[in-house]
Amino acid sequence: MRAVVFDEPGAADVLRLDEVAEPALTAPDQVRIRMLAAGVNPVDTKVRAGGMIVPGAPRNTPGCDGVGVIEECGSAVHHARPGQRVAFCFGGVGADPGTYAEQVVVPEAAVVPVPAAVSDMQAAALPLTWLTAWEALFERADLQRGQTVLVHAAAGGVGQMAVQIARAAGGRVLGLVRRDEAAAIVTDLRGDVANLGKPDAEEAIRQYTDGRGFDIVLDTVGGEVFREGLGQVTYGGDLVTLLAPPADVDWNPARLRNPSISLELMLTPMLENDRRRLKHQGTLVAEGLARLASGRLQVNVEDTLPLAEAVEAHRRIEAGGRRGKLVLRIPE
Repeated sequence: MRAVVFDEPGAADVLRLDEVAEPALTAPDQVRIRMLAAGVNPVDTKVRAGGMIVPGAPRNTPGCDGVGVIEECGSAVHHARPGQRVAFCFGGVGADPGTYAEQVVVPEAAVVPVPAAVSDMQAAALPLTWLTAWEALFERADLQRGQTVLVHAAAGGVGQMAVQIARAAGGRVLGLVRRDEAAAIVTDLRGDVANLGKPDAEEAIRQYTDGRGFDIVLDTVGGEVFREGLGQVTYGGDLVTLLAPPADVDWNPARLRNPSISLELMLTPMLENDRRRLKHQGTLVAEGLARLASGRLQVNVEDTLPLAEAVEAHRRIEAGGRRGKLVLRIPE
């Protein structure tokens, strides 16, 4: 079969499409999937550039998000069945090969059926960003109706999901962006928006809560944005970050606000081989797919590319300025 592989970390052009051995079931609770599409996420480019989070085989395949058709089930598989179209987030960080491939092997716990009304491309674009936003807002913070939520980089993949999730839960959502095109994306998702490229942005952020600060601040960027978040969260509020806080943070001003500070990494259940948590994440993906099918959720697929153009997909992500997700078509 064909898969995108790289031997050593580096720039996008280390990726290549190559012939590799077909995957085989190695545990009774696994399923083998014929891939239809693979979502491309920024974490894929970081893994390719810096090396697998979990040390893997010399020939690594990136990609966490995927949709495909089950071809084979292990003896301990209880609900999945051959011929079923499923979506999942699994693999691509070293312990297991990723989704940029014609076939993959995945634990049953991670896969969920895709509703007929959801396309392959939509399903492949959803899991990682949806899970990250959901866990950040509900499992790290405790989002409640009527709370104010500030989403940094709100036009990004996780940001778009967070705006929609928080709005649906009854939150008042302000998304921060840096481009007019990004502002239009957030507005289309029915979120309020502050453009950091405008001179009045800082005052608009302050006025949104009458100077009180936000109940929840979601930092999807890290670095200086994390420091800004410490000053944007209200007394006793929640600051959730997707990255490690900078080493030189001055924590004394933050202590005056008594915030809860949480780290969010939705890859942990996979990295720790925690089948119970993988199953929980599967139920969350199923909820996201159901919302897509009913029109209560949008996933913006900006473009689809053939599997052979994974290099181009990574270059586009690293260039920034996208309006939506990129998805690899399998087969082409």
